[in-house]
This record gives sequence, structure tokens and C-alpha cells, in this order.
Amino acid sequence: MADFDPLFAKNFQIESEVDLDFVIGQKRGWPVGMQRKSPPEFRRRILAAKISYESQLSSIDYTLKRYVDPDRYENLDSSLGDEVSDYLHASSKILSQELRKLHTDGASFGVFGAEITLYRIPHALDVARMLANRGLLLEVLPVLRLCLEMASWAGVAFKIGDNEDRVVALKAQSCISDLKQFYETAGKLYGYLSQFTHWGHVIHGDFLNFDEPQVGVVYASVLYRAMTLALCIVILDVMTVATNQIYGERSSSLVLAIQGSLERSETIKTYQYLSKISALSDLNELWEIQSFHSVAVRDTKP
Repeated sequence: MADFDPLFAKNFQIESEVDLDFVIGQKRGWPVGMQRKSPPEFRRRILAAKISYESQLSSIDYTLKRYVDPDRYENLDSSLGDEVSDYLHASSKILSQELRKLHTDGASFGVFGAEITLYRIPHALDVARMLANRGLLLEVLPVLRLCLEMASWAGVAFKIGDNEDRVVALKAQSCISDLKQFYETAGKLYGYLSQFTHWGHVIHGDFLNFDEPQVGVVYASVLYRAMTLALCIVILDVMTVATNQIYGERSSSLVLAIQGSLERSETIKTYQYLSKISALSDLNELWEIQSFHSVAVRDTKP
């Protein structure tokens, strides 16, 4: 990466890459973000600092003792959404680390292109997860579609070898058919993601709220968070299968670390998490997303 002019770099500094998933005062004045794994005592001290500032109190220690319950934040239950998010975040890290171990020395042009493509997917998937946690839908799906295209393109490019012209001419959309050979629901999944990626009248109704006297536009919702986290799980599953298809037994540690098993059955973690989300919601939107998981092809809503 080239060095940039210091003035330019100063004006476009990259903001925090930390996932601030626990927020105090989100709905009323000066919200403060921190990580959900932050210790309860740290959270209480931050809350005391916020209260002391808003109430114009001079002592944070006094505020902590007088206005903050000493047991606050001690026994917070973890939600299924948070559990899924943590699993996806950990899996993205595992993917990144394990893919590096699978690097091919002296790679051909196709293999080189495939591997640098695979290296980008864990980061893109984690970005999709963070957007999903904000209850977004329209903004998440194009990223997941990109992940699916990258995985399918990498699978084809890896097999081409040193035929540079063929690799350069590869179109990701046309590679989905190759992915379908070992992940049979890839086509349906791609179609689902594409219908939201290409804006048109047909999907307008998915972002409108007709429950109020005046029609409203829906930007974020708990349903969107559940849907997009579930879709992230499906893409993660596709990625593990695609990687295993490319590297064979060499990728066993990657698959085992993410899925908890090398066997493609209902016991693997991606399927288990999807099942939990679908069962908790019992909504058609979530059952449909679960059906995109290759293990769930034979399953239908009870």
C-alpha cells in the first residue's frame, strides 16, 4: 500500500474497526458505545460518567455510588441474535486464519486469483454481520451476494490453472452453476439475494409499513436482523463447503473448527443455528432462508 500525503491521511482517517455492540443511552442524548464483552464494572463506570456529565455533577465516584446500582449489568442474558453474531464473528476469524494456512506455494495464475479472492470473503462476511446487527436488510444483501459470487468465482478459477485469458474472462454470475454442482441450493440463494440487489418496483412493498394511517418507510427492524444474520450463516456454510471442495482433506481443520463436525448432517453448527432462529420466530421469511442451507433441502416447515 502506497504512503499517502499526511494531510490527506489526516482528513480521511479510518474510523474505529471495533464492533461496539453494547450502547448506553442510545435513545436519549450522547450515546456511548463499547463491546458487549466489556466487564460490568467498566460499564457501570461509563454510565456514571455519562450521568455525571448530563446532571452536571462534579464527582464521578459520587455518581457511581449514589445513582448506579452496584449489581447493574451483572447478570445480563445473552440473546440468540448475540449468540449468532458471536459465532459468525469467530468463524470469520477462523476462515481468515485457516485460509492463509492453505496458501499454495508457486501458485498458477488461476490459483493465485482464487486464493486472494477467498482471503477477502471473511472480511466481507464480517462487515455484513455488523450491518445485520443494526437491523438492516437492503444494505446487507448486496454484500452477501458478493461473497457468494466470490466463492463461486474462486472455485472455477482455482481449476483453470495458468490459462490467463480464461481467468480474466471469468464472469462471477456464470460461475454460480459450477457452485450448484456441490451446493445444490446455490442457485435459489443467488436468486433470492439478487432480487433485492437489483432495485425495482417488485420489492418496494418489502420496505413499506402500512400499519399506520400514513405509509412509512422501514429502514431497520428486528425481523431484518434475524433474516440477515440467518443469511450470513448460510453464506458461511457455502464458504466452508466451497473451501472443502477446493482443498479437499487439507481443509478439514477449517471445516471442523466452524461446523464442529466433518459430516454434512443436521448436527453441524450452521444448521443448528438456523434451526434455532426459525423455531424461535416461526416466520415464513426465516423458514425460507433455512431452506437455502444444503442440509435443509429435504426439510419443510412443520
